[in-house]
Parts: sequence; structure tokens; C-alpha cells
Amino acid sequence: MRLQPGDTIGFVAPAGPLRHVKDELKNALHLAEGLGLRCELGKHVTDTYGYLAGSDEARASDFNRFARDPQIRGIFALRGGYGTMRVLNGIDYEALAANPKVVLGFSDLTALLNAIMLQTGLVTFHGPVAAHPVTATAVEGIKRAVMSAEPLGTMRVSGVGSLAHGEAHGRLVGGNLSMIAAMSGTPFAVPCGGNILMLEEVNEAPYRVDRLLTQLRLNGDLGSVTGLALGQFVNCVPKIDDDRPSFTVEEVLRDCLAGLKKPMITRMNVGHIDDQWTLPIGMPVSFDGNAGNFTVAHSAVA
Repeated sequence: MRLQPGDTIGFVAPAGPLRHVKDELKNALHLAEGLGLRCELGKHVTDTYGYLAGSDEARASDFNRFARDPQIRGIFALRGGYGTMRVLNGIDYEALAANPKVVLGFSDLTALLNAIMLQTGLVTFHGPVAAHPVTATAVEGIKRAVMSAEPLGTMRVSGVGSLAHGEAHGRLVGGNLSMIAAMSGTPFAVPCGGNILMLEEVNEAPYRVDRLLTQLRLNGDLGSVTGLALGQFVNCVPKIDDDRPSFTVEEVLRDCLAGLKKPMITRMNVGHIDDQWTLPIGMPVSFDGNAGNFTVAHSAVA
């Protein structure tokens, strides 16, 4: 499954439409070149169907064409937005299981990454989307995760947050908080029990973050994890028409999570930030929250 220079990847748009097609496709081609990879575009990546990048059938067909093609060694998402959940029933999981590939994305792609892991047992990759500019640091992170037989090893957070504590070991699952909550109760629900749950979010007011976390607490997901790996909660501030006063998102995280008494690592370079890590969903990982160390001891693509 490891990507090597000269391999071909497919670019897909399983969620929202490209907004600035020329520039976004240029970014994607630049990323492929930076990784030393060839690329093919899905037939429907420039389609627009309301807030979707084409019909559900069209978006699924692009993904499945690449999943079934043995010459395509990886499938990278161009962008997130909304809509990935709508294609989960149309994905050819058997084709992926028979011919494993690197599947990369984040945000709305949380639905697909975890569904593939759940349906096939394959490792997927939570990392940058290709239509956005990807920094040199993030490109190196992709290379280390999907193009090297060496394990990612230990990565350090930029600063240990006040919620961080304890050590945890388990399979890494999760990603975007909104998507994890939305999939709860479906056949594609993120398997939290006994695993390390990674969470990140963007543009959600603190009370909305509270609601999402409360849903996961009430359904038992938060209480069943071995640890919580918190990424970045970007622009999660009160909106103009929200009730005031408001908690900050940091206060919401403390109020909703501290009482669980679960090991936590915080401020990970995960989510809607430039220099984000690429991490393997479905792989055993560990962390030391007190030290701010997150470790992937085995290669996901050996």
C-alpha cells in the first residue's frame, strides 16, 4: 500500500464543490508534484450540484473507479465541505479491501476514513486535502506517513494544555467532531469503545461544540474510549446572534471532558490548520498527555 515516487493517485471530490476551480486544481497538481506522484482527476470533480460536487452517484462513481483500478495507488480528497456521508452506502468497500490504497483527507472526509476502516479493516489517513495550499511541513508529513516504511515515531505538541494528562494506548479513530456525532447511530458510527478518539472542529460556536460533545457523552461513546486526542478547534467562537454571555470553547472542552477522567493529549497539530500532521486512522497509537508526546510506533504502509 506504500506510495512510491512515480505512482499514480486519483483526486476525488466526495463532498462540496470546488469554489475556485483553476487555482484549486493547480494546488492539487502542485501537491502531487511535490510528492513525486502522477495524478488523475475524477470525471466529476468540477461538477456542481447545489452544495455538492455533483450527484451522489457521480461522486461515488469517481471514488469507485479509482478503487477498482489497480494502477491507482492512492485516492486523495480535493476538499471537504459537506456530502461525504451521502455516498457511504455507494462505496465499493470490497474493491478497496481486495486492492488496498492510500486514502487521504480530513474534515468532512472523517466519514469516509472511518467507514473504510470499519468496513474493510484498512488503515486510512487523516491529513491535508489537496485543493488547499499545503505547506512544505505538511507535505513532509504526508511523505512520512504514506511514502516511508519507517514509523512516524513520536511527535510533540506545541504546548501542553491544561486538560492534558495521563497515558493511553489504542487504535486511533475519529477526526471531525461534527461528523463523528452525525454518524452516531448509523451503520458507519465511529467505533469509539477501547480506542483513542481524535477530535477537531472549525467554525462551530461554543454551544454547538457543547451539544456535539454532550451527544457523544449521552450515547456512551466518550465514556468508552481509552483516551482523547484533541486537535485544533479553529474559530469556535460565539457568533453575532448567539446568546451572551458565552463560554469559550476551551471552557466547553473542560466542562464536557474533564469529568470523564480519561487520559488526554491536547493541542495536537490536527484539523483546520496549515502545518497539520498526517495520521493513520485504524492504527495502534499511544500518547503521554503530560509530556505532550504522540507516538505511532509502527508503519502503516510497510
